[in-house]
Amino acid sequence: MARHELWVELVDRPGNLAALAGDLAACGANIVHLDVHPGPGDTVIDRLVVQVPDARSHELAAIAQSYRAAVRDIDGTGPTPGTVAGAPADLLSSRDTPPCRRPGPAARRPPSTLERLVALADGGLVRLRHLSAGDHDDLAAHHRRCSDATRRHSRFLAPGTLPASAATAAAAASGDRAAADGWAHVALAALVGGDIVGVARYDVDRARTLAHLAVMVEDRHQRRGIGSLLVNELALLASNADVRHLRSVAPTGGDRLQRTLRRAGLAFSIRREGEAIVFDCALPQDLSATA
Repeated sequence: MARHELWVELVDRPGNLAALAGDLAACGANIVHLDVHPGPGDTVIDRLVVQVPDARSHELAAIAQSYRAAVRDIDGTGPTPGTVAGAPADLLSSRDTPPCRRPGPAARRPPSTLERLVALADGGLVRLRHLSAGDHDDLAAHHRRCSDATRRHSRFLAPGTLPASAATAAAAASGDRAAADGWAHVALAALVGGDIVGVARYDVDRARTLAHLAVMVEDRHQRRGIGSLLVNELALLASNADVRHLRSVAPTGGDRLQRTLRRAGLAFSIRREGEAIVFDCALPQDLSATA
């Protein structure tokens, strides 16, 4: 089973994504990751990571061609369909989809929608999604369930600092386009059932190449891989927004944060600032999903 990344531009209309998912299922593809980027006009750009049996990669290439999708082999272990050229007009009109255009450097940004169900190593399931201002009460309850030591070490900002419309409007008025567009402050939640059990966020500095990272997982859900899962997802989103470095700070020690970063697959350097430990992680461009 090889993993492939597809970028597909679709008219933002009910049923278009379902049609694509159905065609992928017909060729034995399993969708393991999906995020949605704003596209031009009334379109969205869907980025999918799919697993396909090696013997059926040619079927995936045919589907990509019919949708005018860009596709590449992530693992480099199986046949590589490559980037597919334009499709015949009759196939295109039957899907009501314009040609796929992968965002260029000026358009790269984190997806505006993220929803993933992930199986942990212990067999449990967590749901990853973006945090929003509407999560204030649930996030406050999550903070209360964490111990003082966990809150102190995480440096995750308080619930009242979640991205909100007022903050976005203020950023727009100040001319901070990155903050106004919503990609300078990205926050994710991991949920078990209906409860938030882990959170992570990054905040991009004004130079737009460095993001400050914070992550916190409830004590009873620690050591399950939730923290590293959140950090890996944020690293992927940051890389897609052309952020080149993540920085995270542990007030003392830093062993817990070091384990989380290492398990998330990030390389980092360590330095001390007073009593705090600073971790700097370099992010390569086109960082691939590990799901």
